[in-house]
Amino acid sequence: MKIQEYKFVPEKGAVTTTADLNLREGKPMVTNTPISKEAGVGTMLNYIGYVLDGQEIGGISKWYLTPEGDFFWSGNVSTKKSISNNKVGQILHKPLKNLICTQRFAERPSFYKDLGSPKGHNGMDFRTKKSDGTWTQDIFAVLGGEISEAIENKWNGKFVRIAHDNGYESVYLHLSEISIKKGQKVKAGSKIGISGNSGAASEAPHLHFGYRPIKFDKGNGHMGYIDPAPYFIDEIQYLS
Repeated sequence: MKIQEYKFVPEKGAVTTTADLNLREGKPMVTNTPISKEAGVGTMLNYIGYVLDGQEIGGISKWYLTPEGDFFWSGNVSTKKSISNNKVGQILHKPLKNLICTQRFAERPSFYKDLGSPKGHNGMDFRTKKSDGTWTQDIFAVLGGEISEAIENKWNGKFVRIAHDNGYESVYLHLSEISIKKGQKVKAGSKIGISGNSGAASEAPHLHFGYRPIKFDKGNGHMGYIDPAPYFIDEIQYLS
């Protein structure tokens, strides 16, 4: 698919499906275009732009392009702006005091392909350094759930994974301390550990946060993870 063939408008944002919707592989059309995945009603979808001259359906030819390279028709979605009053999909509490993002989702694919994430960074990195120069701070659960992992390995260092009741899981990497145990129930805002710089994949002190469906798509290029940014209740400050 050559995006130059279409009237492409670069724009980052998110929409929510108002009906079941098929994402199409590589082209903004239904005809002879494979379905890459299905999105049920109420699903939040991220996009990096849109084309205005895709296949016309019901008089609408606008199609959104996802970070993964799939297209979906605009006729069965609502823009985030139009639904912001009820914050559909914005459910995640802050995992630390301030949401200052130092690396976004899907960045640096050439680096992360050797770590099993060929389409780029599979989460968000948040700054943990405080005004007094120290870099450790409390880390909190973004939603209630059950601790499915609270261990340490070579790449992630000390980390915690939580299985949530909504069918998703969150992960918190590179901690210096873990405050809970596997099987423990936690609520949104419960302390689960202290930030750090553990693990070979950590280049500097920070919190790596990941979010994905428990039954995740192994072939999405991000180890099943999705961009968590649209799901946070609080505003995120970006440094890049």
